[in-house]
Amino acid sequence: MTYPTLKISVKIGIAAALAIILFQVSNILLVYKYFKFDYYITAVAVLFLIAGFFISKYKRTDQKRDTTENLLLTLTSKESAILQMIAEGKSNKEIASINFVEVSTIKTHINNIYTKLGLQNRREAINYYRGKL
Repeated sequence: MTYPTLKISVKIGIAAALAIILFQVSNILLVYKYFKFDYYITAVAVLFLIAGFFISKYKRTDQKRDTTENLLLTLTSKESAILQMIAEGKSNKEIASINFVEVSTIKTHINNIYTKLGLQNRREAINYYRGKL
């Protein structure tokens, strides 16, 4: 389990524990005796609806930030080196000779880079690399 996943799991656990404590406190204070049970359940449902809305909104903005910041981290070391050579203006043949591999292997790495970064061509890759440095 990775650290971010563990962190999220702990937050969810704490939120669930607080919700249980809140309901037990309301039960102790006999809140539902002053209201009809249907109203009590409706209030709880609305509370969770509002909480879910804010959690999902926070999660969406957090995910967008993570994906844009960590796309270069998804590349392997070989793909990162190849992307750097592409940004330097080297051709596939030059990159292949530097790495002592076939041109088809370099093409495979380049296609993987395009897929991971959501790019279409070499020009976009160069612009993306220069923009992230």
